[in-house]
Amino acid sequence: MFRNCLALLLALTLIAFGCSFALADDGAVFGDYYYPTPRLSALTHNCPNTGKMLPETFNPNVTSYILTVASWVSRVSFTPTANDPNATIRVNGVAIRSGAETSYFKMTDHPQQVTIEVSNGIGQSTVYTVFLQRRPSEKRTRVSAGYITEIYQRSGKWYINADLGTVTYGSGNMSTFVNKTKDSYKYACTDSCIFYFGSMSNPNRAYNINDFKANYNASALYRFIYIEDEIVAVLPYSADY
Repeated sequence: MFRNCLALLLALTLIAFGCSFALADDGAVFGDYYYPTPRLSALTHNCPNTGKMLPETFNPNVTSYILTVASWVSRVSFTPTANDPNATIRVNGVAIRSGAETSYFKMTDHPQQVTIEVSNGIGQSTVYTVFLQRRPSEKRTRVSAGYITEIYQRSGKWYINADLGTVTYGSGNMSTFVNKTKDSYKYACTDSCIFYFGSMSNPNRAYNINDFKANYNASALYRFIYIEDEIVAVLPYSADY
C-alpha cells in the first residue's frame, strides 16, 4: 500500500508539472517487414458519468493515467484495444482479448494500481499504468434517478444496486432523464429508509423494504435520495419532458 501511495504521488506530481510520459515510435524492422511497437489504440472505462481521468483523453503514447471516481462507485472495469489485432494484452498479469471488458476492480477507500501490458511475439511491449482512487464523500443530501437492478441483504444490512442516469432540471423544477450507458452503483439503505412503489401520480408507501421488494417494478424509474452514501428514501420517478 505504501508503495502504491508513493507511485500515485509521483504520478500526480509529474502530470501536474506537464510530464506527458510520451513514447517515441520505436518499432522494429526484421527482414523486409516493419513491426510497429505494440500499443493500445483505445482505453475506456465503465464510469463515463462519474469517472474523471487525467490526462482527460487517452493517447497511445502516454502510459500513465489517474482515474478518480465518485465515492459511491463500487467497481471499475476497462476495455483496452490494441493497435495490432495479433498483440497480447495482459491486465495485472491476466490475459484478455483486445476490445473485451476486463474483470471488475473492487473500489475501496485506498488507491490502487492497474497495469496493462501490450506485447507481440518478437519481444516488444508497452506497459500502461492507471491509478484508481475515489473522490472524498460529500456530506450532503443528493438525489439521483435510475433503474433498480437488485435488492439484497448482507450481514444484516440492505443494499440496492441501481443503474443511474443523468437528470437535468428546467424551469419550475421540471426534469428530464437520460441514460446513455449502463452503470451499476451499490448503495446501503439506512434502517429508517422509506420506500414508495407505484407511480409518481399514485405512489404507495411500502410497510418495509420486504414489502417494497415484492412490489417494485424493475422496468420503472425511481428517484433515490441519499445522505453520505446511504439511501434514505426511494420514490417513483418519471421525466417531465
